[in-house]
Amino acid sequence: TVTLSNPTEQADRLAWATGQISGHLKVDERRVIVARDHPTKSLSSSSLSRHGTHDGFFSSDPDILFCDLEIPPHPTKVFTFSGSVPTHLPPSYRGSYIKYSYLVLVGLQRVNKPVSLVSLPIRIINLPGINHPNGPSTAKTDHPFARREEPINYEDVFMDKVQSLCCKKPRSYEVKTSAGLVCVVRLARAAYRLGDPIEVNLEFGDISCVQVTLKLQAMETIAPEHECSPEHRTESRVTTHDTSTITCIHTTSTSTSLHVPLNVVNSFSTNLVLVRWQVQFEFLMANVDERSGELVDLGHTLVSGEMSDCEWRPLTSVPVSELSWEMPVRVVPTLPQYIATIAWQRTQSRDTV
Repeated sequence: TVTLSNPTEQADRLAWATGQISGHLKVDERRVIVARDHPTKSLSSSSLSRHGTHDGFFSSDPDILFCDLEIPPHPTKVFTFSGSVPTHLPPSYRGSYIKYSYLVLVGLQRVNKPVSLVSLPIRIINLPGINHPNGPSTAKTDHPFARREEPINYEDVFMDKVQSLCCKKPRSYEVKTSAGLVCVVRLARAAYRLGDPIEVNLEFGDISCVQVTLKLQAMETIAPEHECSPEHRTESRVTTHDTSTITCIHTTSTSTSLHVPLNVVNSFSTNLVLVRWQVQFEFLMANVDERSGELVDLGHTLVSGEMSDCEWRPLTSVPVSELSWEMPVRVVPTLPQYIATIAWQRTQSRDTV
């Protein structure tokens, strides 16, 4: 929605105004090579991309709001426009090497004056692999008893796809070493939405675990063909978003949860970058056999010279070895209204003392 007002005492004449949506790409040129000779979708004479930056990879068709408009003193005029972003484009993403951003551009020009451009950043939430349903769900016909045309709601198709991915599909993984079974990891689902908790159940095996640390991580990997130095591969950039540490000595089974933030991006891939998610497990395993009673014997402390007069105290140190293991998970978008509601609640929160 564009609102125009004239606070002066004289009438103001405007030549034209347009609005459109544009997508922009920024890369770390020390790491990524991108060809800059690909034109955007819309390059008409009224396109606002001609007046902005030259890093755009998408531009919607410009929507002309008005032409040759005169605004009298003090009144207000309101104009609206809408645009669509193709579903094959990447979501909004701000990574270490690559950044995909989207803007709503509104351009306005007074008579015999330069163009004024206003850009508003927006967040695009997209699910790769879903096609935009164009047109009605039924074909047009003149038959009087034929079913009426029903326009397809993209939001419903979007959420149906998300719900099908996030339905319960239990999975289990066995973490083993040459010494035996360390742990069995169980998940209720294979995919999680933005804002969902990832519930993890752990069942320990033959090897004694003293501590387990779980980290929810997002990984950014550059496509090999777009690296500046193919012979020296750029390491994947790992960002940790949530951590959970469990002390599990003498524990048979336990559970914990990691939360997917709302302000992150879902799993996606383009010809330039691959963004995926994983849960990293760091096991601290005791180098003693718990079943043999060695862990208990290490805590015995003599109070007097006699063996019968002793007490057990917690151990101050245990010899351990470390094992790291990564479990891939898929993160998918959630309903945009849910993200907007949470963001609004955070801005409206107040602390009262």
